[in-house]
Amino acid sequence: MNNNGFKELEELYIKERGNAGEQTKHNIGSNINLFAFVSNIIDLYIPKAGDVIKSISSFSSKRDDNNI
Repeated sequence: MNNNGFKELEELYIKERGNAGEQTKHNIGSNINLFAFVSNIIDLYIPKAGDVIKSISSFSSKRDDNNI
């Protein structure tokens, strides 16, 4: 009765997993870099998109005023 099935399963899991901790760290670092990149793109272009829409609407309203 000295066999502990859970201990054996844990040891088997650790052997199968191997060096997955380094792979997990790499994946997390990659995801953080991706989110930072997307955040920078949004921060850069979203305010400019509002300016473009505003300029288009002012252009069309000026054109309508000239046609009257």
